[in-house]
Amino acid sequence: MGRFLNSISAEITKLRYAPIIWLCLLVIGMVTAIIFTASYLDTDSISQLGKNPWRRHLSASVAIFSVFLGVPFAVMLTSTAVFIENHAKGWKYVYSTPRLRSTIFYAKLMAIFCIILLVILAIIILNILCAYALDFLLPEIEFRHYDMHLFYYLPDYLHALIAMLGVIGIQYFLSLRFKGFLIPMSVGIIAFIVGIIVGSLNKPAALYYPYSYPNIVKDHSMFTIDEIGVIKYGWLNNVEIHSILIFVFFIVLAQGLELRKNIS
Repeated sequence: MGRFLNSISAEITKLRYAPIIWLCLLVIGMVTAIIFTASYLDTDSISQLGKNPWRRHLSASVAIFSVFLGVPFAVMLTSTAVFIENHAKGWKYVYSTPRLRSTIFYAKLMAIFCIILLVILAIIILNILCAYALDFLLPEIEFRHYDMHLFYYLPDYLHALIAMLGVIGIQYFLSLRFKGFLIPMSVGIIAFIVGIIVGSLNKPAALYYPYSYPNIVKDHSMFTIDEIGVIKYGWLNNVEIHSILIFVFFIVLAQGLELRKNIS
């Protein structure tokens, strides 16, 4: 376990790569800027008498990340993280070290998850600070007079992350199969655009298209999803279960092919 944790730490250090840092900052900044600008320009919609402004503020943050930025971020992060090894034939060096290939494989995957979780945490913190900044500039919003009920909204980010698992599994598989950066990223971005279209059609077909899952995992009041067929099974729903199964399938497939890869 200690060796595996050290491998994860090494992968996170390796991912402190300028394009990845800028990508993370861009996603965090975009979510915060969109929420701040929308609230500042449309104060009347958020400051309604007797209604908690935190509800609209925090739910909008989850919706923007889940529907518009989460999937492109996961696609670009995964493609870039694997490209570091693909570039200059780095896998030959990595696999020559006295570590199991499976350890390296899962350590990189866990490092990607750690970065996504850190970005989500940063988005939550900055959006809380954003709310207090709005309250200072526009006292009529009255954030300070209401309880934010933060722990009520935190699970929404977790649902969004689970819905993204299928996408992460597919992109990790593609990034390991193709040595270049362009193909897996292009496939992912095009699939994301199609996913928004499929998710907005309110048809059961969205249940079988992983890139639509973050759009339909929860009703974000952006698309109508009542006819898609989202069914709850306790805390999870069928969208999340599909996402987990797709993730497991592609990760197991990718690991099997990676263990057999000839690096000579």
